[in-house]
Amino acid sequence: MNQKINILILMLSSIPALALAQEKVETQKVGFGHRTIYTEIIIDASPEQVWSVLTDTPSYSDWAVFMEQIEGKIKDQGEIIAYFKFNEDKDKLNEIPHIISVTPGREFAWSETFMMGMTDHHRFIVEATADGKTRFIQSDSVSGGIAWLLGKSLINIEEANYPRFNRSLKAEVERRFANTQS
Repeated sequence: MNQKINILILMLSSIPALALAQEKVETQKVGFGHRTIYTEIIIDASPEQVWSVLTDTPSYSDWAVFMEQIEGKIKDQGEIIAYFKFNEDKDKLNEIPHIISVTPGREFAWSETFMMGMTDHHRFIVEATADGKTRFIQSDSVSGGIAWLLGKSLINIEEANYPRFNRSLKAEVERRFANTQS
């Protein structure tokens, strides 16, 4: 009987580990006034399918959380306006313009200096995994200017919200392409 209970406890304790293996969040203080965040999630779809949803910016209002809207096309040196909801308990959307760099089907990113000299380098990466799924990576680096004062607060906001965006992207991709998986 005790052996059965121990096996059951072992099986149940591994469930969160399996869920965590599909998602990763890491933050780092690189130096004084320089912080980074790295997030990833595994999506049960091809990179092309993930890219198609990620770049379908008019649909963001239907599924995305945190970055709830993007105006403009995802094209190299394109101008977009990203609308972020920094506090999910409030209706306020923060509008932030960006000029983006794009590697079609693979990555889009921006790197800009804003608020009192801080530099923000935000990346969205889509990459194939060996088992036919997709690793979606969202990362950011905040440095320079007053990042020594505000960097930790910004990374904390991102740490709370990037995984939420990643999970909403995963859900939308898997919903759209549920019947096309082999």
